[in-house]
Amino acid sequence: MEPNKILVVDDEAPISSYLERKLSKLGYEVMLAKDGEEALEKTKQFVPDLILLDVKLPKINGVEVCRRLKSDGEFANVRIVMLSARAQAEEIEAGLSAGADKYLCKPVGFPDILKEIEKQLRS
Repeated sequence: MEPNKILVVDDEAPISSYLERKLSKLGYEVMLAKDGEEALEKTKQFVPDLILLDVKLPKINGVEVCRRLKSDGEFANVRIVMLSARAQAEEIEAGLSAGADKYLCKPVGFPDILKEIEKQLRS
């Protein structure tokens, strides 16, 4: 069975490399993107099963990336978990309205991120 593919989109290299290291050790195939534009390009190339998507990104923000992917028939079923330090109700609502399957507020520990990834990949 092929490993699940996860695209990690975060402009903070320490966060994305940490997630890449931890997820790769667990057998996931991981690709990184550092801004919204790159996230859209890599989604087309890599076709992930799930995207961990930061909200605050250079070029195109995470909410807009989510909206574009969810409105594209080819990627509408890709699970998107937004990760953000922005925890205000209206920002969470914006992410969920754009089509995110889950919105996690930073700081969030890796066990909680992993639990959410596993839950999303099962549904």
